[in-house]
Amino acid sequence: MKTLGKILLALIAIPVIAVLALVMLVDVNRFKPHIENAAKEQGIALSIKGDLGWNLWPSIGVEINDLSVAALATPQQPLAELTRASLLLKLMPLFSGDFQVDHLLVDGARINLAVDKAGTGNWEALTNSDEGDAKPAAETPADAPADLTLDIQDISLTNSQVNYSDAQSGQKLALRAINLHLSDVNTRAEPFPLTLALSVEMAQDGAAPLLLDIALNNNLSVDAQLSDITLSDGELQLGVGKAAPLVLGYQMALSDVQNKPAYKGQLSVKETNLRGLLAALGTELETANSDALKQFSLSAAIDGNDQQLQLTNLVMQLDKTRFDGALAITDLANTALKVDLKGDSINVDDYLPPPSEVEATESTAAQEDTPLPLEAIRGLNLNAKFALQRMIIKQMALENILLTVNAKNGVVNQSLTAKAYSGDVKFTSKTDARSDKAALNFDGAVQGFELAPLLKDLQMDEKMALSGAIQANTQGTAQGATVNQLMTSMNSTANFSGAQVRLAPLNIEEQFCKLVNLVTQNQEQVTWDAFTEMRQLDGNIVWRDQVISLNSFNAGVSQLLLASTGKINLANDKYEFKLPIKIASASEAAQLKGCSLGTTNYWVDRGLSLLLCKGSFGAIDPVKDCGFDKNALGDLTKDFAEYKLREKHGAKIEAAEQKVEEKKQEVKQQVEDKKQELINKLQNKLFKTPASAAASSAATEPVVE
Repeated sequence: MKTLGKILLALIAIPVIAVLALVMLVDVNRFKPHIENAAKEQGIALSIKGDLGWNLWPSIGVEINDLSVAALATPQQPLAELTRASLLLKLMPLFSGDFQVDHLLVDGARINLAVDKAGTGNWEALTNSDEGDAKPAAETPADAPADLTLDIQDISLTNSQVNYSDAQSGQKLALRAINLHLSDVNTRAEPFPLTLALSVEMAQDGAAPLLLDIALNNNLSVDAQLSDITLSDGELQLGVGKAAPLVLGYQMALSDVQNKPAYKGQLSVKETNLRGLLAALGTELETANSDALKQFSLSAAIDGNDQQLQLTNLVMQLDKTRFDGALAITDLANTALKVDLKGDSINVDDYLPPPSEVEATESTAAQEDTPLPLEAIRGLNLNAKFALQRMIIKQMALENILLTVNAKNGVVNQSLTAKAYSGDVKFTSKTDARSDKAALNFDGAVQGFELAPLLKDLQMDEKMALSGAIQANTQGTAQGATVNQLMTSMNSTANFSGAQVRLAPLNIEEQFCKLVNLVTQNQEQVTWDAFTEMRQLDGNIVWRDQVISLNSFNAGVSQLLLASTGKINLANDKYEFKLPIKIASASEAAQLKGCSLGTTNYWVDRGLSLLLCKGSFGAIDPVKDCGFDKNALGDLTKDFAEYKLREKHGAKIEAAEQKVEEKKQEVKQQVEDKKQELINKLQNKLFKTPASAAASSAATEPVVE
């Protein structure tokens, strides 16, 4: 037994001594020319300027320094360079046949990739070797073990960088200060830490470069079949400029990676200042509320595979608004997106641009015209539903909002329902972007819409107060490739009605009676209410060529019937309306107080277009804008004076008019008789017959007896 032990010890000692002799007595650098020539045969210009070195104890391995790789045609333009790399294997486990890596180190790697103007990459020269010399890859034996046993103490990639440039597109990308470290790496499904840090610079010709700092930390576990991978305690930090970094937390489990990969986990975005982040990315936002977009966070469960992805149990906080719901890409190949979000309350006005102090002219608006994103619309594949408990937009408050959007093949259908000011709002639209211009069709209606709270929210109640409820419906079309073209081509009609609508501070009855008293020279003093009460209300509006025309408007005001016609010119922000008024019957005229109508019927059933309202539509002020139509008032005064004159001296005027009329008829008859006489003479001269000529001659010759 002792002899056997000595033999075994000798068998072990001989290879160990041989390895020691190889390491100590043989200079490995003598193999560099052979290695470089072998690379050259493969079409690679390999240069090893540094030393090759051995390491024996307590780990065995090799170290290489100052290495570069280039194409044979351009050996002075390296594609990759390396400062130092080393591979250390644990020595003792080798004796039992266990392959354990102690350390894999790569330091100072520099990779330079470039695409020229012809679209050719500099790395392609490395793969253009003669295909005839290429040897087929060895096939993996069918009985090869499926499991991978891997045990590495440390893997490090330090102080490295990757540079990429594309002369065709003008794009440049640089990954710098890459530092990757893994420790206790194994394929036993036991977690091991992974950290990564790098700086990213993205640039486009003619634009300022974008600088990012990325830091990643997580625990990673991998099984022996490389099928199931788990990421736990993950955190990704994205820093942009001086803005606070965006922090993403994650937990992820990947399964069946080799065949049908799928993943499931949790994602979260810690509260961040989106406004500052966007500013650091080069997008300075100007919003009505300067605190908008300063608080954003998100959390969701993620689940997906190579065909779809979905976020469920999603909770998103945007400033004071919370959204719950789900997002999904139901078909990754076609980018089919499904959205279902519910929110509590949001003020959209906070996120809109602040109001401009300078009114834009028509030419300025044309210069600032915004093209419609037709290509983006055509590419949409969307099925979305948004619900909100409350929303403020353009100072108007809506509640119980439900918006659905369906977009596919260049056609977008939208539907909106909401409660607003005690009424119901419904709106549907269809946008067809399949041609070079978008075609828009829409249909909307409101029921029981209270006017008073609306004007209060619009801050218009100080100049004009309206109360009561209205109903309205509208239909319209528009087409164009820009926003201005859509507005210019707008063609729509609307019908509205209401009951017991009150307008203040204008009293139309008072204005009517002032006109009557002015014409009749009545000095009666009456105290008037500071409003107009309308018994019923209906009308029709047409929007065409940036002009909104009030084609019909009818309202019952006290004992009066009020009508209106007018236009709003959106191009120059001007409006003008006339307000015709009439008394329908003598009984209603008798009930009017403050009007000196007397017993005459002059005012009954007479349309009087004497009130005129005109001014700036954006700053409408009924008291300031509305007044008497001086031209119409002058015509009325003359007409009423003639009426009163006839009323007082009617018989004499009628007798005089009768004499004048008789004289006119007598003169007219004389003219007609004279005209007929001349016609007869002309006919006798122009149309004489031979017989008539002979008769005429015989009548003139003397008689012979």
